Amino acid sequence: MTRRVAVIGAGLAGLACATALRRAGHAVTVLDKGRGPGGRMSARRVETPLGQVTFDHGAQYFTARDPGFQAQVRAWAWPGSARPGPRPARTRGWGPRP
Repeated sequence: MTRRVAVIGAGLAGLACATALRRAGHAVTVLDKGRGPGGRMSARRVETPLGQVTFDHGAQYFTARDPGFQAQVRAWAWPGSARPGPRPARTRGWGPRP
């Protein structure tokens, strides 16, 4: 049976939860107080007298070791929600896309 589900928070856990629910056939709406996805992995944009600046305010990166989670992170990278981080490739570090 398809259910309508609301996921509160578009951070890492909320997006993973929403993806799993959609794959299970449910109608999912993701709600977040921020202007975009990412939660603590997102970047802040602030207007200054010299123009807009962007800075990271949360976790610097996260590691994806599980093959299923790695596939999910690659899917997030396609629309620009994440990008490979500065860590060596063997650590599979990912960070926010400003």
